[in-house]
Amino acid sequence: MTSYSVEDKQEMKNAFQALLKSKRSRLLELIEFMKISGYKKIGIANCLSMQKYAAKLVEILQNEGFEVFSINCKQSGLDGSEISPDMKGASCDPISQADYLNEMGTEFNINVGLCLGHGLLFDKYSKAPVTTFVVKDFAHNHNVLESLMD
Repeated sequence: MTSYSVEDKQEMKNAFQALLKSKRSRLLELIEFMKISGYKKIGIANCLSMQKYAAKLVEILQNEGFEVFSINCKQSGLDGSEISPDMKGASCDPISQADYLNEMGTEFNINVGLCLGHGLLFDKYSKAPVTTFVVKDFAHNHNVLESLMD
């Protein structure tokens, strides 16, 4: 049987309390969870194609009293040829996104539409816990559940 630490149990309790207060809206649940958990410095790592959604989320979270740091995937200026000779031009740079948010001292990070592999790298290098708020899926207007019905 899995053994939960005291910290793990508290995180589960915080998530449950946030769900009850949020009336099941993912955005409200996220806000409540961060408040209940005592997080104040929030990071947002987003795909450049999700910039308008990330900007709106920054605005909402700031209005809720959080200090928010945001960085898009191409902000570092990484040239794709540094990753592979097949990649040309500006490249996504999830490790730099994690490094920036680590430097800012964020306590909790939010993935807004990072590509699958990029999100995995961002999670790996982020010192703060990460949750995904938006899963990018252009074929289904970012509603990944629709792909199960195709």
